[in-house]
Amino acid sequence: MIERAPKRRKKSKPGPVAGAFAAVAGSVGPRLLRLLFPLLVVGAAVALFCLFRAHYYFGNAAFRVRPEEIVVRGGTTLTREEVLLNFGLGAEQNGFEVMRSDIVARLHTQDPRIRNAEMTFQPGRSLELWVEERAPIARLQAAPLFVVDEEGVCLRGARSYGDLPTIGGFDLPVSDLAPGHRLPAQTRCMLHLIAAAASEDYRLPGDVRAVSFLYTDADDGLVVTLGDGRRVVIAWPGMAGEEAPQEGMYRRLTNVAMALRNPHLAGKRHFNAMAADAVTVSD
Repeated sequence: MIERAPKRRKKSKPGPVAGAFAAVAGSVGPRLLRLLFPLLVVGAAVALFCLFRAHYYFGNAAFRVRPEEIVVRGGTTLTREEVLLNFGLGAEQNGFEVMRSDIVARLHTQDPRIRNAEMTFQPGRSLELWVEERAPIARLQAAPLFVVDEEGVCLRGARSYGDLPTIGGFDLPVSDLAPGHRLPAQTRCMLHLIAAAASEDYRLPGDVRAVSFLYTDADDGLVVTLGDGRRVVIAWPGMAGEEAPQEGMYRRLTNVAMALRNPHLAGKRHFNAMAADAVTVSD
């Protein structure tokens, strides 16, 4: 008996769509790989470079900053330890990480005594801090323990500030006072006047000992008491709401200084400079 060989099944030919897809895939695959390969190589190189750079800058012991090596400049009342504490530099750190942080921005809320701050880092050398402290120019009559700078920022006072002039004549919630508190905008005219009267251009012949509002309204003017007891009433347009010193104040201070230095007015005690170009004098 003769055995027949099993019939072989004929392979079905792919349809026109499947055949076309296979042909396209076979031709596009190598091309796409050739295009992506350089990008993959470049990406891997960049990643390796970033890892090396991060390790070099942030893992290199040469860039470590120790507290005892930090240079502090510009401070007058702040001690070096207080500055480092405010900057958060009490422990060894990486200089580049310090520069990337928001330390300088946080200083204004952490210590109101600091008006401005800058930081520089020289790898392998030092990290330098420069601070500008607020300069008190007056004391609060209602709260002698507080002093204020020209911007009206309150600071905790000290005995060394006892010779500063006082400002008063305005409502002040003393219970709410705290370092960093800013006085009402209406008090700026007092602070501008005190600063100008202490300058070389508008210095009065006598230290300003007190400044207060005339009556209860800032628009009525200011009463300035000098160290020798003489009193000056001064006002200028827009005084109560001014944001910066005005020319009207400088003009009146110039006239007052001339009147106070006039030997013929040596015995006079009251000077009124509310007018723009004249000073009236009385006993």
